[in-house]
Parts: sequence; structure tokens; C-alpha cells
Amino acid sequence: MKRFFFGLFFFVIWSQHSFAKATADTVIRGVTVRFDYSPQIFPKSWLTKEINAHGEAVLPSEKDRCITTISKALKKYPQQVLMELRSVYFLKSMEMYDVGFGGTNSRAAVYVTDDGETEGYTDNFIEQSFHHEFSSILFRNYPSYLDTTAWNAAIIPGFDYNDPYGGVGAIRNKQASMRFDSALSAKGFLTQYSLSDIENDINTLAQNLFCPEENFWDFVKYYPRIKKKVSLLISFYHKLNPVFTESYFKDFDR
Repeated sequence: MKRFFFGLFFFVIWSQHSFAKATADTVIRGVTVRFDYSPQIFPKSWLTKEINAHGEAVLPSEKDRCITTISKALKKYPQQVLMELRSVYFLKSMEMYDVGFGGTNSRAAVYVTDDGETEGYTDNFIEQSFHHEFSSILFRNYPSYLDTTAWNAAIIPGFDYNDPYGGVGAIRNKQASMRFDSALSAKGFLTQYSLSDIENDINTLAQNLFCPEENFWDFVKYYPRIKKKVSLLISFYHKLNPVFTESYFKDFDR
């Protein structure tokens, strides 16, 4: 009798686990959207003592909102471009190098945090985080598509991206504001976070191309250095797929 009970108990637990796993993942336009959490969702190289990547599972109550928001985001890319992306992971929180991250990316996966709208994780924040991270994957895969010489020429002379640790250093040093800055824009940087390295500079503009803040295109119009960078970034995306034009991106303006 005990053996039967154990077998039944194991079957019930296994069935519940299988059902939960089956319902945790959603495939949208060929991209697997995942809500389960274990350290193994991160690349093995991130699990070292130094990096110590870890996180928390997103709240079940946030799942539907995440699916709605990521569906909207993915629709903005041609299917051919989405072939560069395998998975999107949603987490309540995540840390690396003892620093909290709103999003990050690996070779073909994007990781986005969502701790609820009342904590500032709005639909806009979630969508921008996705575009921000996906632009890193695309830039990493097609670096020659961006004219980095012209990009650097759009910045004030003598500037070097100021943090050897990139986004990690910017966050750790509390220099990661994403608020549009007029003084910095005159120098060629939309936000404080853009100063940290070229990838974060690209990311910040990319997230606003696909999901623009209310005054983004006003900044593009008013600041010639920002306008030049945006033109170069649109050219980068246009090389990925001809659908990406200035008018295409401006249609996302609200």
C-alpha cells in the first residue's frame, strides 16, 4: 500500500510539474517566451563566483501582461530578423556582479525583469527593455552594418566612453539615468547611461526608435548630434531589413 501511495504521489507531482512546465512557455512568432526560473536559464559562464548570475521567478499574476507586451514588441520586427532571437525570459528580479539588472542578453536570448506596474515596471518599461537588449544581439551579430566611424564623429571631439565596465559600472556608480538630458544631447548623448559604452549608447536610441518616449523625436530634431546617430542606427536596421525606415519608426510615436 505504501508503495502504491508513493507511486501515485510521484505521478501526481510529476504531472503537476509537467503541466506547469507546459503552460510556462509560450511561443510567439517563433520566439519562446519563458517564465520558469533556475540558474540554468543563464549561460554557464555567468554562473561563476565573480558574475554570480541569479534571479527570481516572475509573479504568476504578471504573466498575461508580459505576454501582451512582448507580443506587441515582437510584431515590430520582420520574421527574418526574429530568427536572431531564440528566447525571452521574464524574471521578477536578477543580479550579476551584485548589481540589479532591468534586462540583459546572451547570444540568442533576452532577459527582462518585471516586478509589477506599481513598482515602476510599466508596459512601456518592459517593451523598451526588450528592444534595448535585442539591439545588443543584433549589433553583436552584424557589427559591420553600423558605421562606427561616423558614429564616433557625431560625438563631441575628444570623448571616450567613460566606463571600462560598461553598464555594470554605470549602474554601480549610480550613473545610469535613462532620463533625456538636454546638455548631454548637445554633446551627442541622449541620456547619462549612453555615456558608459557604445553598446549602451546604441541600446538607448534603439529602445526609443521602437518604443519612443513622448519627446524623443523632438530631441532628434533639435540636437544635430542625436539626429546623426539616429540616422546611422536607422541605416543599421535598414541593412537588416528594408522595412526599417525613418517613417516606419515614426509610426510608433504616440
